[in-house]
Formats: sequence, C-alpha cells, structure tokens
Amino acid sequence: MLRCLAIALLCSFAAAQAAFADTVSLRARVEASGPAITMGDVFDGAPAEIAQRAIAPAPPPGQITQLSVPVLAAAASAAGLEWTPPAGLQHVQVVRPGGARAMVAPTNGGGRSIADAAIRRGELVSLSYEAPGMMLTMRARALEDGAVGQTVRLVNTASNRTIDAVVTGPGAARANP
Repeated sequence: MLRCLAIALLCSFAAAQAAFADTVSLRARVEASGPAITMGDVFDGAPAEIAQRAIAPAPPPGQITQLSVPVLAAAASAAGLEWTPPAGLQHVQVVRPGGARAMVAPTNGGGRSIADAAIRRGELVSLSYEAPGMMLTMRARALEDGAVGQTVRLVNTASNRTIDAVVTGPGAARANP
C-alpha cells in the first residue's frame, strides 16, 4: 500500500512539473556573445534565471560550431523547459561574431573571387562526411584558400589522401558523398 502511494506521489509530482514547464522555441539565428553558449542564446522564451546557464563552450570569435539536437533537448529538459525539436533537424549552427576576416586575391583571374576566406592554405580543418545513419569527422589540412560554398582540396592528415570538399564555415568543410 505504501509503495502504491509513493508511486502515485511521484507520478503526480512529474505531471505537476510538466504542467509548469516553460515552453521555448529555437532562435532563428543562434549567436553566442561570450565564452559559453547559453540557454538564452539558443532558446526564445527562456526565463531570465535559466537564460544564463551554459550549454557548451562557444566557438572562437569569428567561428561557427554545431550543437546536436539531442544535446539541446537534454539541456532544455534538465532546465525544466519544454521544447520539441523540428522534424528532421539534427544540428544547430552557433555563430560567435568577431575575429578578423582574411582577404584573398581572386582565383585564376577567372570571374569568381574569394572575398572572405573561411579556410586558409595550410590550416587544419574539421572535415565531415555524412551518409544515411552515419557521420564521420576527421582532421584535414587545406591545400588552398576557400570561401564558404567553394570546393577546395584537403589532405586527410591520417591517410595523406587528397579530398575535394565544400567549405561550410571557418575551419570546417564537408566531403560530398
């Protein structure tokens, strides 16, 4: 009897907590302004006492990082917030403003120029490859400068193989399947 009463109390407590949870939504642009990505940086509607809670370290100024949806869902749940991720969303990009932009001369004089190089020749780059049900990430060295959206040649530092990849942000690229 006592056991049933304890279970009933726990269930009613959990239901009460869910009833008082603040509903939040994902910001259209997630921008970290300090050394940590906070709940307020990510979620609209987060109460002031929760908005300053850190979720993860912020990227360096002028860089972009990604947070996975399971990490965000766990952070929201732990803070007592109610958030339902949009269907199909796997990662959220977080931008940290600032930093210097590299200016590079036009490539081959042939029309397209690189106004803002996101990857510089010789720089170590985080290279990702995604296929259904799998995501691989490795380190690669850039063989040339590249702007976001441009295809560049990289060398896998583990295998010394050359890979063509699309620049996705500062220090990051994606290999095409």
